[in-house]
Amino acid sequence: MIDNDDVMRQARMAGLEIDPAFLPGVVRNLDILMVQAALLMSPPIEPEIEPAPVFRP
Repeated sequence: MIDNDDVMRQARMAGLEIDPAFLPGVVRNLDILMVQAALLMSPPIEPEIEPAPVFRP
């Protein structure tokens, strides 16, 4: 779970300033993004699967 200190530290590293009024929303959104990223990265990828050289929808 991400907290206010994590967000402020990352913002300073990126050279950004976050208005304290918006900090709770930023923390909440980063928590959501972390959950989504974990879902995306959780399934194992077989070694023989390679990325397609060209995207064709």
